[in-house]
Amino acid sequence: MPMNRSFPALALAILCSSAAAACASPYVQIAANDYYAAYYDGHYGQVMDGYWGRDGKFWYEDRSEHWHQDDGNHFQHDAASGFIPFQGVASTLRTH
Repeated sequence: MPMNRSFPALALAILCSSAAAACASPYVQIAANDYYAAYYDGHYGQVMDGYWGRDGKFWYEDRSEHWHQDDGNHFQHDAASGFIPFQGVASTLRTH
């Protein structure tokens, strides 16, 4: 194929990959049924599930099956006074 005919296809491929990268989620995609350990202080009430995002924040699922990001440090990696162990399952594939 002559170069002048392959240039539009190459340009389109680059544009598509750039657009996909720009729209990619900043959070890691997690696998179903992985386990995520944390310590929780009970601030949000009953939490059904959760996992650690790539940003270091904990994402939790409430009783209405809505996902929220913990902005108040109510989930921690390490044990502390007033925090209880919590194990999230992330029972379905998430892309937060």
